[in-house]
Amino acid sequence: MANVDSKQPTHLPAKKRFWVTIAIVPCGSMQGMDTFAVSVAIPIMQGSFSATITEISWVLTSYLVAAAIFIPLFGWASKRLGRKKLLLITITGFIGSTLLVATSNTLLELIIYRFIQGAFSAGLNPLAQQVLLAAYPRTLHSQAFSWMSNGRMAGVIMGPIVGGFLTEWLDWRWVFWANIPITLAAFYLVARYIPEGGIIKAPKFDMFGFITLSIAILFLQLMLDQGERMEWFESYTIIVFAALSAIGIYLFSVHVSTAKNTYIDPHVFMNRDLLIGLVLVFALGFMIYGMAGLLPKVIQDHMGHPPTSAGLVMAMRGIGSIVGASLAGWLLKGRDPRPIVSLGLVSMAGSMWLLSLITADAPIHYIMLIVILQGFGIGSFTVPITTCAFTSLDPALRPDATVMNSLARRLGTSIGISILVNVLVHKTQSVRNGLTIHIAPERLRELTIPESWNPDEQSGAFHLNRLVEKEAEFLGFLFDFQLMAIILLCLFPLVFLMRLDTKKQ
Repeated sequence: MANVDSKQPTHLPAKKRFWVTIAIVPCGSMQGMDTFAVSVAIPIMQGSFSATITEISWVLTSYLVAAAIFIPLFGWASKRLGRKKLLLITITGFIGSTLLVATSNTLLELIIYRFIQGAFSAGLNPLAQQVLLAAYPRTLHSQAFSWMSNGRMAGVIMGPIVGGFLTEWLDWRWVFWANIPITLAAFYLVARYIPEGGIIKAPKFDMFGFITLSIAILFLQLMLDQGERMEWFESYTIIVFAALSAIGIYLFSVHVSTAKNTYIDPHVFMNRDLLIGLVLVFALGFMIYGMAGLLPKVIQDHMGHPPTSAGLVMAMRGIGSIVGASLAGWLLKGRDPRPIVSLGLVSMAGSMWLLSLITADAPIHYIMLIVILQGFGIGSFTVPITTCAFTSLDPALRPDATVMNSLARRLGTSIGISILVNVLVHKTQSVRNGLTIHIAPERLRELTIPESWNPDEQSGAFHLNRLVEKEAEFLGFLFDFQLMAIILLCLFPLVFLMRLDTKKQ
């Protein structure tokens, strides 16, 4: 196992910790803001480049693939270069690639530059976590993660709002130009207030481990992103992606288990608290971004509200999350975090279950209250579960642990979106078939129905078909909400299996 530089302090004085936290907040917010702002600008970008849906989707796919591939690299690099130097390099690269994206002239340029931007963005979250873990004593880790979570959620809240405004009134390029002031502020604050440290006598770079893990992540991400468009395993391309990902996972697993010099320190996976934490973080990524893709469509297409209302509802989740994270950070100073984790799980599962019971005419204010409850659960879950994961971990393993934490969230997001969309499609089809049985023309003729529903007329049959499709899809969404509630409740036993070493302060 690698040895930590003995000259590094265990933590910083209170005043310095404050400024370190201030410096880290923009690092979390700029990634969240960029990701969610771009999703709003995609339709305009598609028209600007005269691209198809499949082609423009690579603007998001290339970013996600690069971020997933390069997250583990920052664990090894931080041991060699130190946290501060690598974070400055990462921010500089993010600024440079953002400028390139904003000045792209062709779709190919845009996709390539987004890939580069994703590669640099991969280091922001794990490096920020490493800085906070080093700056704060163990008893105050929850407070540190609370501030980091608030910074991330501020970006998530502002991203769609800023992205929508800039895209509508100026141009999609301004979505990326708007990132520059935040990234410059982050660079100045990191250079000014983040202390040096984190250099570890690590082994040489493990090229074989890097290649095999990158292949596994790359083709898994491609399979998940393109699977629905290509009808999953009915496509030979998806089968090839799945096979290559499986081969990469197998080779990497064997390599990590048998080699002396490995890309990811295998001791990370022997820490029970961290391993359970990774599972819970994976589930959190599944739910957060799965919900972000489902609820706005329900609000607009099935409840009849405009996009501004959908955006306001999602902003409520961010506000709830900030409240939950702040409360968790205040309550958890030196205390057992498991009760707060449980509260977060119950809040999230309860909100999902309430959403599974809504009707199309439910008041928008009622939906907002449910979403605030969900956001509160996310915030009060994220902070203590991250605290739990690192409580009993050897400080020498933090670089690898932080990148695995970020990777688990990233993969949870990708897998969650794919599963929920697939379940939605199949459930919609199943419900549609069931509803069709009950609206046979013979039965409808016996009922008093509007003239526009006359099944003997082409317009009536078309109207009925659309009505059935819409109702079936709505019930499919409700089933997805119910599924997420059940998954969250099934995670409950993991919380109480964690063995917290409270003596290590």
